Amino acid sequence: MASVIAVGDLVQATGHAGPWKVLEIRQGLALLEHHAGHRLSVRTTTLSVVRKGSPAQAVEPVAAEPESPTLFD
Repeated sequence: MASVIAVGDLVQATGHAGPWKVLEIRQGLALLEHHAGHRLSVRTTTLSVVRKGSPAQAVEPVAAEPESPTLFD
């Protein structure tokens, strides 16, 4: 059974030296980044998961603006 590919996973792309980190998935295409900084966009059907990313890696925290002034404002 094939693994579902998610943002943060390390994958191997068919025909490309890897592994690659999945940065984004959109409309059947995955944006990948190699550890050397190279980027690649490929169909998700050509990928196999090498290692699943942790949920903390997949979601980047967004800094929320305080709604009211604090002692430091």
